[in-house]
Amino acid sequence: MTSRGYGTTVLLGVAGAGAAFFAASQPWARVTVETQGLARDAVAVSGNDALPVVGGLALVALAGSVAVLATAGRIRTAVGVIVTLASLGAMIAVLTGSDALHDALVVSLADSPAMSGDAALQESLADDATGTMWRWATLVALALPALAGLAVVRWGREWPSMGRRYDSVGQQKAETDDDPWKALDRGEDPTV
Repeated sequence: MTSRGYGTTVLLGVAGAGAAFFAASQPWARVTVETQGLARDAVAVSGNDALPVVGGLALVALAGSVAVLATAGRIRTAVGVIVTLASLGAMIAVLTGSDALHDALVVSLADSPAMSGDAALQESLADDATGTMWRWATLVALALPALAGLAVVRWGREWPSMGRRYDSVGQQKAETDDDPWKALDRGEDPTV
């Protein structure tokens, strides 16, 4: 894969992880509570309320996608593995998180001013909640950093790395003191 693929991979990883983090903060389920004699209330539960691990792993994937730019070699490959595993872990949590979403909705219903404290009614309302597209948008968005992480594992070693100007001064000096011919090539006088 060329350098163009490098930039595209990093961009897809960052965009997908960022979109997943945003989608996890949106309402995944909502229900309207109408109890006679009490004010009507709309109760919504976000992905982060029900499954905080999804937002956390999306941030790991986001940071890892950016870290691809600053790494090279085996470290870059390890970063690709981390991005892939974080994305896949978050995807599994989204797919298997229906019970956690239900439980978070029951807790939110208990806190609603429109609820009279009837636990059976809370369970019934939580069962009848309307799911939103944000849960599935999170899942689709997480597929992008997962694929980007796999691309980094496969082709990351072939991609360019940051220039030597970003190396520490001590590392540059240690490597430059060894060869006087390289010093001459850089325009330095090795006799000084």
